[in-house]
Amino acid sequence: MDNSSGMNEADIRMIAGEIAIQKGISLLCDREATDQLSEFMEDLRYEGIARELREDIAADSVVLMNKISAEEPEYICTPEMFESADLRVSQALLAWDEMRGITQ
Repeated sequence: MDNSSGMNEADIRMIAGEIAIQKGISLLCDREATDQLSEFMEDLRYEGIARELREDIAADSVVLMNKISAEEPEYICTPEMFESADLRVSQALLAWDEMRGITQ
């Protein structure tokens, strides 16, 4: 399902998923991090994404964060995991900017 703004639902879900994974890792590891998930959800509202879709994405994000919270910190709280999650979020947020027509 695409909405009228030309944004692809699958892409939006992918971006939210990457941000949720990063947030889950940050919470599990007591790592200081900007709450990019809340900012992204606010952006979705601003961009006119349907409330039902936003609620569904928020629920999926909680599921992802809960899965991470069940993991063993010694396997998750590593510099490599932080770097990987941060890189994936950076790429996802660049894609989000492109979807909105924001170029760097």
